[in-house]
Order: sequence, then C-alpha cells, then structure tokens
Amino acid sequence: MLGNQRLHVRQGEVDATCGYHCVLMALMVLGQVRRNALIWDTRDVRLQALRKVAQRYYFDGCEVQELQQQLAPYAEQVHCKELRSRVAERTLDALADGKLCLVCFSTERYMHWVLAVGMRFEAEEPADLLVLDPAMAPIPLVPWNAMLTGWASKQPRRVVATLSERVNIDAVLVLSPVAQAQEGE
Repeated sequence: MLGNQRLHVRQGEVDATCGYHCVLMALMVLGQVRRNALIWDTRDVRLQALRKVAQRYYFDGCEVQELQQQLAPYAEQVHCKELRSRVAERTLDALADGKLCLVCFSTERYMHWVLAVGMRFEAEEPADLLVLDPAMAPIPLVPWNAMLTGWASKQPRRVVATLSERVNIDAVLVLSPVAQAQEGE
C-alpha cells in the first residue's frame, strides 16, 4: 500500500505482460500514476501513450528497449537507466539510495520482469532483493511478494510462496524521480 492505494498489479497467466505490470507498479510508487487511473482515467495522456506502446508487446513479452519506450511519456518525471557493468553491486546501491529496479531474469523455460523495492540483510550485509512479482498474488501485510536470493552470488534464485528456482539475471533498469528545478533557478 502507498497511502490508500494498493501497489501490486497482477498479470494474467498467458499475457506475457510482466514488464508492463512492473512499469505500472513503479509509476505508482514514484507517484506518477494513481491506481484508479489504471481503470477509470482515460484523460491521462501519458498513461494512454504508455498503454499504446505496451499493447505492441502483449503476448510477446518485452525487453529493455520496449520498457524504456513504455516509460518515455514519463521521461520528464522519471529517470530510467540500464545497468551494464557491476550490475549486482550497482543494483544494491540503487536500492540503498531509495531507487527502484526493474529486474529481468530467465530460466531455461521463460524470461520474467519483477520490480525490486528493497533489500533483506544478513549479518548487516545485503543478501536478497525484495520484489513485487506481477505473476504472483500479493501477500497481505508485506510490501513484497517474492525475493531474488543470493543476489551477489553466481547462483541467484527466485523465491516465491510456492517455488524456488535458479535464475539468470539478464537486465536491470534503475528508476528514480527526476529532480525538479525550483522556481527562480
């Protein structure tokens, strides 16, 4: 919950829209979209533009460039940067700085996007990413519903209520609010 709006948005079982759902959740966390706008507000030009781009990838899934295209209508408010080096370390740094991370991972069977919103620590060191996974149901009273464990190791795992599986990290996009200039600057 952020204020009185639920943040978790769940994708369908066969629509391949995990990236789109993660973008919507991130925009809600960053205060750019209200949950009721996802259903009721048809006047939000930026949200309409995002949806138009996202429709191209329904049932096909999307990669980094497609998520960047979906976020483009919000470029003046939300900064989006792909991590290409020292990904594990820089992801932890971004989360420590209060940023959000869209994380793409794959298994032998599929690829999937989740939204990293925090970290779990072990012996005062960051150990796992706490994520909102659009493929899984929300967990009451917990601000995440899955984890990517062993984040800094060579064997990360996706852990949800019903399974744990080995994954490969394919991409990370860091999202943060754009600092707005004050009047008179």
